[in-house]
Amino acid sequence: MLILGTNLNQKQPLLISLQSIFGLNTTNALKVCSLAGVSPKVKLVKLKVNQLNKLMRICREEIDTNLIRYVQNDVQRLIQLKHYRGTRHMFGLPARGQRTRTNAQTSKKTKKHTFRSAPKLSEKTKNRKQNRN
Repeated sequence: MLILGTNLNQKQPLLISLQSIFGLNTTNALKVCSLAGVSPKVKLVKLKVNQLNKLMRICREEIDTNLIRYVQNDVQRLIQLKHYRGTRHMFGLPARGQRTRTNAQTSKKTKKHTFRSAPKLSEKTKNRKQNRN
């Protein structure tokens, strides 16, 4: 089942599967279930077509589809203002005061490899490749 660009697991209860949508937490999922008139413990497979349509309509109304864009714009605004948190986001480092001496190695490694350039070929290898062709 696809709601707001998210595949929902049909075997899980409705409350849990709705939480996989970006921007829906437990309280919002309960609110959506109550507005749709569906029990949160029911699985998606057992819902009828009109209940599914009502659920999808309520989800569209409750969740702002531009939520991801808002978050990205906030980060871009911090970067443009040259705020401390913005620079941490820009360099891919923790922005909320976590230590980086021993942790946060994964983000450091991924950033390190994205800026590496391809190895430069010597004159001999360039000539060999041209002669082969």
